[in-house]
Amino acid sequence: MKLTNSKFKSKVFAFFTVLLSFFIFKWLPGKLFFSSFEAKVFNSGFYPLSLNPISSATPWDQFFTPWFLWATGLVVMPEDIVSILDFINVLSGMFIVCFVSFRYHWTFGFGLAILIASSPLYLIFKTWIGFSDPITFLLICIYIITLISEISSKWKWVILTFILFLGFSNHCFQFIVLTWFVSFVLFLDDRSRWKIISASLVLSGFLYIFLLVYLFFNTELSWNQTRVSVFSNMIGKEFIRMNVSEPILGTLGLFHGLWPLILYLMYKRPISISTFISCYIISMLTYDTNRVFAILSTPVLILYSIEFWKVSKFWERYLWISLAILSPVVTTLYPLFYKWDGRIIYLQ
Repeated sequence: MKLTNSKFKSKVFAFFTVLLSFFIFKWLPGKLFFSSFEAKVFNSGFYPLSLNPISSATPWDQFFTPWFLWATGLVVMPEDIVSILDFINVLSGMFIVCFVSFRYHWTFGFGLAILIASSPLYLIFKTWIGFSDPITFLLICIYIITLISEISSKWKWVILTFILFLGFSNHCFQFIVLTWFVSFVLFLDDRSRWKIISASLVLSGFLYIFLLVYLFFNTELSWNQTRVSVFSNMIGKEFIRMNVSEPILGTLGLFHGLWPLILYLMYKRPISISTFISCYIISMLTYDTNRVFAILSTPVLILYSIEFWKVSKFWERYLWISLAILSPVVTTLYPLFYKWDGRIIYLQ
């Protein structure tokens, strides 16, 4: 009877933690990462694409977000895109908090909500306006939850394939790299996952290629400016210029207020060091260094935090929670910024 009551209380607390996380993701990033108009980056291209999602101006490697915005029927003015993507930011965080609160413990869910809402990823969400990143994060959160959950294998590979297909359609190159990092961490945690990961990746890749071929031959969609041409510019002197400037601030900006927890997690999970370094190496190949690193590293941070929680002792868990709660405090200790094109851009 006592065990039953304890489980019931834990579920009740988990439920209220998820409700509380709505207000955390809605309020905390806006307070921490308030920025001037000059510090914001606006993607004006998605508004016309949200009215006509498949056209000659549609990037072939990023067409899902415009199609999704068009499909909602809610976009009348550019501000509507901001509202929809802000809602997705809140929803993504709530999804992962809900999963860990009910699967592991509500205190872990609360700490994770504070941690994610204080992360550089949400700094990017608040300063890079109208991009496909919120849907990318939502999809990778669902991918993580599905792969870890106890869903039947015959349904799990179908769900994973569909999620990956949407992810490739939303931001092809970025999602390929992101999926590789996440799958690598999940595979090392449980090597029996390799079959379902491989099968879903291969099948979703074929589906995406077939869709692209169909769109190229039957719509105005065509090969246009993509990450391939951007990467080709990041060779030689340009690469050096981008990555040798502002080394101290550039490193600080990778995690900002999360650094105390990150260092503790690196100490407890040393393999995370090589994974985070790999994320950084990929981000060095882009102009928007901090933005790309935040998108790649945040799901990895979530996974290593889950792995740590599963094997840690009582006092280690509550040290992790304390460091997570400390993150927004540390974030307020200095002027925040992000790195772009080798320059430091301050939020205010």
